[in-house]
Amino acid sequence: MKMTEKASYIKGLVDGLELDPKDKQTKVIKALVELVNEMAEELCNLEQCYDDVCDQIDALDDDLAGVEDLLGEDLYDDYDDDDCSGCGLCGDEDAAYEVTCPTCNTTIGLDEDDLSEGGMTCPNCGETLAFDYEEDELDDVSDSKDEEASDKD
Repeated sequence: MKMTEKASYIKGLVDGLELDPKDKQTKVIKALVELVNEMAEELCNLEQCYDDVCDQIDALDDDLAGVEDLLGEDLYDDYDDDDCSGCGLCGDEDAAYEVTCPTCNTTIGLDEDDLSEGGMTCPNCGETLAFDYEEDELDDVSDSKDEEASDKD
């Protein structure tokens, strides 16, 4: 039984009680039954909207899958690793360190040479980034990364 049908059933039960319409308790009961009816109708409307949205999402997902099928195979064919400008945005696997730009939140891969320069310009937004470190700190971080890598082996 749907919510609206249950609400109508309850209304019929209350009407069958033949309560005194002037009694305060009867007024409260009838107000509650009316509220239940309105809530059941609104819930039914929300369920219909939810079903419509789910159908639209499924259609969009199907359309996106079609686009991915068309583009996915050829998307990176023109990319050549030798053409990389070293901007730090392409997920350089040789990067020993990562820095996040405070302005654009771009993660930039760095190596010890980049850090030894003391700073750089964010390739995404142009923000000047300064690195404050000591040579010993780099050695400590490198050593701990080497130990983590050997622990994983």
